[in-house]
Amino acid sequence: MASLSICSLVSFFSGERKSLDRGENHFKSDHVQSFIYSRGVIKGEVQASMKNKDYKVTIYLDENLEIKNTECECPRGEFKCSHAAAIFIYGIHNLSRTDLECQWKRKRKAESVQSASQMFPAPPKKKDYSPLARDPSREDRMWLYSELKRYGKFTGTCWILSPEPQPATPLPIKTIEDIIYSEGFLMASTKEKQLEYLIENAKVEERTINVVSTLTAGQRNSPAWHQARRGRLTASNFGSVLQAKRVTPSLIKRLLGEYNLSGVKAIAWGQDNETEALKSFTNITNFTPVQTGLWLHESGVLGASPDGLVGDDSVIECKCPYTHRNATIKEACGHKDFYLEEKEGNYTLSTTHVYWHQCQGQMFLTKRKFCYFVVWTTKDSVVIKIERDESWEHNITILSDFYFHQLFPKITEGEL
Repeated sequence: MASLSICSLVSFFSGERKSLDRGENHFKSDHVQSFIYSRGVIKGEVQASMKNKDYKVTIYLDENLEIKNTECECPRGEFKCSHAAAIFIYGIHNLSRTDLECQWKRKRKAESVQSASQMFPAPPKKKDYSPLARDPSREDRMWLYSELKRYGKFTGTCWILSPEPQPATPLPIKTIEDIIYSEGFLMASTKEKQLEYLIENAKVEERTINVVSTLTAGQRNSPAWHQARRGRLTASNFGSVLQAKRVTPSLIKRLLGEYNLSGVKAIAWGQDNETEALKSFTNITNFTPVQTGLWLHESGVLGASPDGLVGDDSVIECKCPYTHRNATIKEACGHKDFYLEEKEGNYTLSTTHVYWHQCQGQMFLTKRKFCYFVVWTTKDSVVIKIERDESWEHNITILSDFYFHQLFPKITEGEL
């Protein structure tokens, strides 16, 4: 039997450098309390960094001893946590190259509390040493900042010591807020004239659209991306608008971003595993997507942010379904709520699902012919090539009209 490999560890925890670093710290600090390997399953216990508590960890391996999935009792246990990394790192160093099962458990050491002077003793040759005798240097501050960053949890001191954020790159377009707070808009005497002012000042040329898509690359990690899309109707919400039977307050709140979804497990799972889905796409197709940002419609009020560009004529959109995260694609298709349909071993995206409208919107706004729709789970992945449906184009007018006559009035009332 081959031993556990560092390559498997790095591949599974790709994009989770913090978990890897903290996992290595757990291992070096002897936080691994037990380790059991049997038939492709590793189980163990890891002591929490700052608590007198152990978390139980389970790691599932495939026939090549590559990590398939991990579970942990900690708050991040459904994701790729540092405790799972610590157990696997322990296995790399200690699991023998035989088919024998492996079991080990550490005896709990008696807890002893040390004073600060014991933990940080004074230099032996300086009897009158005092740490307050000199002002802290820049190197001192940077060392403390790096140690707090390694800790991985929020602290007020870390926030105070953190560098000032870089100013956002100036955008070559007016934001919606720029327009509604401008003198021309405020001087408009009626709502009709305000709407006319918006329509005229929100328009963007093709050259500017391309510049904005470049400046906002990085999307969630780009301040410019957040600034540019604020107050605009984006492709992820096209389906919700087109399928809405009536305009409800909850729909308006969702479109204006009043519901913070970043903490929802399904959203976090999709964001955390987008890199895995992109890797899977490259492995299946041998194509490497190029990072991109926000693509605007000529009206300036509609936008789309595909997960990448492929070649000269395609975009890519990745989905990592949380509910079916441990299922194969075929198994997921057995559920009525799943957005893929299977016919004779071939998969298609349902044309009635909101994701269909999202993909079509992305293709029309980027002026591309195809969308590679990638669905990734811990057990399977599939790539579906969707062609642009020319009959969908009339929805652009519907969406623009909805923005001007339903959404924008709410923005001017202070809802943004």
